[in-house]
Amino acid sequence: MLTSIVLVLFSLLVIYRSLSFYRSLQHHISQARESGLKFYISPFYFQSVPWILLQEALLPVLLKLPTSWTDSWLPLSLFFRIWHYGYKPFEAADNDTFIVASSGGNVLWTCDPDVIMQVSSRHKDFVKPIGMLGMLNIYGPTITASEGEEHRTYRRIAAPSFNEETHRTVWEESLKQGEMMLQVWSENSGSVKDLNSYASLFALHVLSKAFFQKQMTWDEDHQLPSGHTLPYADAVSSVFKYAQTLFMMPRRLLEHSPSSKHKKAIQAFVEFRKYMDEMVIATSTNVGTTPHSEGGNLLQNFVKATFVEDTALNITHDAVLGNLFIFILAGHETSANTMTFAIALLAYRPRFQAALHADLDSILGEGDPTTWSYSHHYPKLINGHVGALMKETLRLYTVLPFFPKTNEHFQTLSVQGESVAIHPKTLIMVNTSATHRNPKYWPTAREHSKSEPPHPLSSFNPERWLQRFGEVGGETESNFKPGSYIPFAEGFRSCMGSRFASIEFCAAIARIFSQYRVEFEGGTSPEALRKAEQQLSSGVGFELGLKLKDPLVVRFVKRNW
Repeated sequence: MLTSIVLVLFSLLVIYRSLSFYRSLQHHISQARESGLKFYISPFYFQSVPWILLQEALLPVLLKLPTSWTDSWLPLSLFFRIWHYGYKPFEAADNDTFIVASSGGNVLWTCDPDVIMQVSSRHKDFVKPIGMLGMLNIYGPTITASEGEEHRTYRRIAAPSFNEETHRTVWEESLKQGEMMLQVWSENSGSVKDLNSYASLFALHVLSKAFFQKQMTWDEDHQLPSGHTLPYADAVSSVFKYAQTLFMMPRRLLEHSPSSKHKKAIQAFVEFRKYMDEMVIATSTNVGTTPHSEGGNLLQNFVKATFVEDTALNITHDAVLGNLFIFILAGHETSANTMTFAIALLAYRPRFQAALHADLDSILGEGDPTTWSYSHHYPKLINGHVGALMKETLRLYTVLPFFPKTNEHFQTLSVQGESVAIHPKTLIMVNTSATHRNPKYWPTAREHSKSEPPHPLSSFNPERWLQRFGEVGGETESNFKPGSYIPFAEGFRSCMGSRFASIEFCAAIARIFSQYRVEFEGGTSPEALRKAEQQLSSGVGFELGLKLKDPLVVRFVKRNW
């Protein structure tokens, strides 16, 4: 009797859930149809946490289904693989803006620069999906996962930290840390077994000096302070390593889980919080209630905001920790990944590397790096081969393969000259990877043939940026339409640290390549190039940003003048 009751209840639950799924799907299909845009139907909602967690396990089964069943929705439903598909889903749809409808909600995907600029500039109409980004608030509320007055408060506190004094510190510290990193490499005869790990330490050292006035050296990274179980650098790298676990899983579950991975994740979480707490306490004793507008580094300005009487700028201790975490994440992981990709591209393209060497010699001469000037040399570097390398690297390996928006109320957008209806709660995904590979604006971004190297190597063309500045003859390959190049996003919420990142990159590349050239392990042999091509295409993964799945092995060789 009990078994029969259980079976009946289970059957009713299945029927209820199926009917709810069907009604919700029909509702969202109706909204997609009313928009006037082309739309497709997906069984999974892009933002669904269970789908995000299970999609890699389900993918082998999904790939066995007829492609006619999956081609219209699967490529843009795989959270961690969006970059790999690039422009292909839009090419197949013959449209740069369309909707994917599902039971969980509608997702408007776009790589149309005109639509991107509308969504980016109308920041009151199209806001960040706080529910989706709230997972970032593991230490406290953040500027990334906030909107309205809260977001404006955090921005007003942080913005004064990105001043010329900070930028000069970034320049000087990047040169200093570059020198120390080269010394470590020279002790290993120039052989670097994991370039990204060195780039991560370099970026952390620069950021720690600029944001926290914390001076770091390469022989101190693994020293263990009293009261800690992880060194500072290890705590930071471990938090980022286990970030997905920390974002997705409840803290109490992690604390009691027998899994060794979960134990390491919670250890990293606790240790990094200790370090941030210590920095905040030490800073609290040294700063008064000086208004944030009078300068100070990022840590000082956020700590000051816990003391000010002005309620518009007053924040909690948790908000300080949350924002410190998000700025370390944004300024550390992304910078390291960009530097790694850029150096790998130089190794793959020795001719451009040689041109970069010549440009560096022309700009820097034979002067000692300690005499290099931020005000004099940085503008020349950013407008020369180093800047071209950075911009093309960010086009190919954008910081994030997509960024999300949503609308609280009914809105309209102009798409290809037609007004389209955007119903409330539509998830609007700006596909950065597809935008940067859209052949309408980047002609060499077409997908490779079998006889060509895979993307992005077949599309690597840093000279296009020199053409823009008139340093190379010939016809410009792209019209650089606003919205077609968006590595730091656009509009009111664009990245406030973009200049910080550019200065750090230019100083690091200049310091390294003024003295060295780089090559893959195995040089330019066919085998070495095939391995590099695989690693720089299918070997790219998406975690907190795009990064190589496996360590990149390279060798730095002293230049001969």
